[in-house]
Amino acid sequence: MINRQASLVIVAAISSALLAFGSVANAQTAVAKKVAARLAAATEKLKAACGDDLSKYCSSVTPGEGRLIFCMMAHEDKISDKCDFALYDASRKMEHTLELIAEAADECWQDIEKHCAKSPVGGGHIGQCLLDNKKSLKAACRTAIERFPAANK
Repeated sequence: MINRQASLVIVAAISSALLAFGSVANAQTAVAKKVAARLAAATEKLKAACGDDLSKYCSSVTPGEGRLIFCMMAHEDKISDKCDFALYDASRKMEHTLELIAEAADECWQDIEKHCAKSPVGGGHIGQCLLDNKKSLKAACRTAIERFPAANK
């Protein structure tokens, strides 16, 4: 398994992303809503796998501002195998997604400048713009964005 501390940091990133997308998804793009739904599902999966560990080691910790993650880090040597695997799985998926984002940014930069320069930043607007202009994108950009589950309708 990977280092538990690294897994917990990645899970903290997932939680932060959930908060960021969750707060904008209600009034934002279909892409943002799909991403928020996927992040919520990932968070629920982690809660199910790590709930006993959180109750056992961190029940007195007030959630928010990363306090639960820091508590889990303080008890990383005691985390159950079930929770350890869920953290590993979440961190691998997050790592894969970040690689896809980097690839799409590289492949789509010119298309973003050409088609989406006036799109607001955040809330999935750039991603939605790319999807809306999919037929006009370079082949490499289309291929890159098609790898995202949120891009598939």
